[in-house]
This record gives sequence, structure tokens and C-alpha cells, in this order.
Amino acid sequence: MAVLQVPFGVLAIALFLTVTGTWRDTGRVLGHRVSWWNLFVAVGGFVGDICFAAASGLIGGALAGAIGGLAGVVGAIVAATLYRERILRPTTLIGLVALAVGIWLAVSGGEVNAPTHGIYFTVGLLIIFGGVLTWGFESFAISAGTDLMPAEGFLWWRAFFGLIIANILLFILFPEGRTIAAQAWSDPRLIAFGAVIGFGWAIWIIMGYYIGISYAGAVRGGVLTNTLAFFFISFFSLTVYGAPFSAIIIIGSICTVIGALVIVTEPKSYIARIRG
Repeated sequence: MAVLQVPFGVLAIALFLTVTGTWRDTGRVLGHRVSWWNLFVAVGGFVGDICFAAASGLIGGALAGAIGGLAGVVGAIVAATLYRERILRPTTLIGLVALAVGIWLAVSGGEVNAPTHGIYFTVGLLIIFGGVLTWGFESFAISAGTDLMPAEGFLWWRAFFGLIIANILLFILFPEGRTIAAQAWSDPRLIAFGAVIGFGWAIWIIMGYYIGISYAGAVRGGVLTNTLAFFFISFFSLTVYGAPFSAIIIIGSICTVIGALVIVTEPKSYIARIRG
């Protein structure tokens, strides 16, 4: 993850900021009175990323991704409490049901195979649940951060700080990582996987700032972006690595998209009034 995913993710976000013309805001955040919030969010988010990487090796990426989607629910509960947004609204509940059905159908088809069993499987579950809690609080932190400073600059530094932390862990605390990095960057197949996962990670961050939290509110935006993004992680884990593509995956994908659309049907004026 540190070697391949994060660099490609930072590259994708840099391209996004360049194309949209919002790259100028990246420097303005540094002089903001709460610019330290970037570092706080990046550290918290990266801890969750590490948990996901470890859990994927124990229980598989598909199952880890499906469970990771619960981060949206945790973030929604935190945001609903602190922002005083109502979480138990009909649109949220209906959307969550559709998301749950869609994820279960698309990711597992009713059956999930894990690479380990017994105590190792249990440890993997505990790790990913720890990651879910971390990502859930990060979801609220993203909401608060975009309220306090320009979202465009915040978006860049969230990812860039993650890259810096990854390299510190990899090359200073774990010297063996240098050999792993050399092997990873010399294997075209691993580079291709890293690019897919890295650009997907960037899409999740972009969705979190612009499509989800900014337009649907901290509660619905957090649920939407986290759950939908981890659905795609699970989806890629099943398809990119050679799992058969069946009709059940198509049906589950449709249910997931419908659930996401229902969640964001809340009028933007209502969200602005609540958060204002």
C-alpha cells in the first residue's frame, strides 16, 4: 500500500486539482489558522488504511472492503451527534437498506471465502473493525475540515501527508521496505494493481469532499462516500484478481447505486440550513 497505492492516489488528486483549476488553493491552506487539522485527519486516515491492508491479508480484500463500508455508518453517528443532523430520516434508512443488500449480493453472492481461518481470521476481523472506527471519525473530521478551510487545498494535503507518513514508516522504521519497494516498482503487474487501487483511493477522497459531504451533508455524505467506495474496493478484489463476473454482481451493483442515490436526495438547502 505504502509503495504503490498512495503515490498513485496523490498523482490522481494532483491531476484532479489541475484539471479543475483549484490547485491554487493548496498553498492557501498552509497559512490558515487551523491548517494543523490536515495533519490530524491524514494521520487518522492513514491508520485506517494500515488496518485495511493488514486485515485484507487475513480475511481477504472482498470481506475487508465490505466490513470497511461500515465506516460510513460510524461517521454518520458521530456527525449526527455533533452537527445535530437527523440520521433517522426515511431517505437515509431506505438508502442504507439498499446499500446493505447491494453490497452483500455484489461482494459475496451469499458466500465469502477468506484466506485464513481460526485465530487468524478473528484477528483480521478485529483489525478491520478498528479501521472502521478510525475511518468513521475521519469521516466526521473531513466534514469539519471542509467547514473550516478551503476544501480544495484540504483535499491535496490529506493525501500528501499520507504519502509522507507512508514513506517514513517504510524507509525509516522498516528498512526491509526498501527491498520490497524495489521489487514492487520493477514488476509491471504489481504496478498495474497499485495504479488501480491508488486511483480508486483518490476517487474515494474526491467523492468524500465534493460529491458526498459537501452536497449531502456530514451524515448522508459520510454514509454514501464510505460505503460506496468500499463497495468498489470489494468489487475490484473480486474482479481484478480473477473472480468470475456473474449476474448477481450486476444486481448487487444496481441495488448499491440506487441506495446511494436515495441517500443524497435530501435538498441541499435543508443541509445548508442545518449546518449553518
